[in-house]
Amino acid sequence: MRDDAGDEAVRAEDDSGDEQPGAERRRASRRKLPFGRGAVLSVRDRAHIVGLADISVTGAYLTARVPVEAGEVHLLKVLLLPSRIEIVVKVEVVRVSLADHESRDHPRGVAVRFVDVDERQLTLLRAFVAREPLRPPA
Repeated sequence: MRDDAGDEAVRAEDDSGDEQPGAERRRASRRKLPFGRGAVLSVRDRAHIVGLADISVTGAYLTARVPVEAGEVHLLKVLLLPSRIEIVVKVEVVRVSLADHESRDHPRGVAVRFVDVDERQLTLLRAFVAREPLRPPA
């Protein structure tokens, strides 16, 4: 299912522990974004333009070949369109898959988890993932 901007909804699976090995384990609803949607990942004094494959309130999957390793913490700048509100969140690298595509939905890239998200960022992320009109929180 796609919205007007070509974005695709991705519903998370239950993390009850009853799934088969290799089954989906995401806990939060994710918003799959069309090719070309970008963000900026700051890694050690360098800014890397990365593709934003999908995003949730807890993390994102970045399509990029960036020199990072699991456990590292960096900053991710995301422009939430169409309202053009920018958020900068601290992210922890959870998984790096640079040699092969993980799946059709996840080409080579980096999975990140948001850390130390403040209430403003959380409110904006919730609205963006749910495709609600974005307004900066008061």
